[in-house]
Amino acid sequence: MLAAVAIDARVGPQVRWDGLALTGQVPSATDDAMYARVQERGLDQEIRISQHGDYSYGDIGILLRVQRAGDILLTRPVFAAPAWTDRLGDTSEGPLPTQEWHTHA
Repeated sequence: MLAAVAIDARVGPQVRWDGLALTGQVPSATDDAMYARVQERGLDQEIRISQHGDYSYGDIGILLRVQRAGDILLTRPVFAAPAWTDRLGDTSEGPLPTQEWHTHA
C-alpha cells in the first residue's frame, strides 16, 4: 500500500491544493498562503513545524518541505495517507523514511 508521495521541486509534477500551487514555489509565500487557506477551512488543529522548519498539516496529510535548486530553495510537497499523518513532520520518530530527511536538504 502506498503511504506517502514526495514531489520533486525542480521536475514536478505541479500539484495544487485548493488552487494553490505547491511544487517549486517560493517557500515563504507558499507557507503563508497555505496557512491562510487551512485556517479559513478550520483545518488548523494539526499544524506542526518539523525539526527542519517544514510545515506539516496533519488534517490534510501534507508536509511542505523545501529542496535546494542551485542557490535557491523551492517547495517540495509530501502527501501522506491518513495512517501516516500523525507526526508526519517529525524527523526522528515520524513515519517517513530517514532517507527523506537526508535527501534534498
